[in-house]
Amino acid sequence: MPNESVARQLKLEEDFGLCTPARLQRFATEVFASKVGLLALLGDVRKKGARVFAIGAPSRASTLINYCGLDRSLVDAVMEVGGSHKIGKLMPGCNIPVENEERLYREQPEYALLLSWHIAEELIPNLVKRGFKGDFIVPLPNPRIVVNPGKK
Repeated sequence: MPNESVARQLKLEEDFGLCTPARLQRFATEVFASKVGLLALLGDVRKKGARVFAIGAPSRASTLINYCGLDRSLVDAVMEVGGSHKIGKLMPGCNIPVENEERLYREQPEYALLLSWHIAEELIPNLVKRGFKGDFIVPLPNPRIVVNPGKK
């Protein structure tokens, strides 16, 4: 038997209209628009010859990468903190290698795709402080480029 907090949460969602067919269709449309927007953004920067290194390999990154169909034609590699057991492997479902994040600072790609987009406001200053000089791509909720605040 579910906890009563589940029933309360479901009632709140119903009261806010989150479970209506129209709202669910709008959500599906928004998700698809984000996918198309991210693919267009990445395609544009790659056409200009820019390199894109993704940052972090949380499980949510696999969902985004696979839903959007990202591969090495759009993302060169995924950077992970030193010592991670993910280094030397491939992101699930694609051929994007996971490498030590020291490569990010050594090679300085033009863009860093933030796969932990939900903490972009924390990640960006940290990456800049550690020496990253490129710009950032925040994929969700609306794909966008954030100019490196350390640029003068």
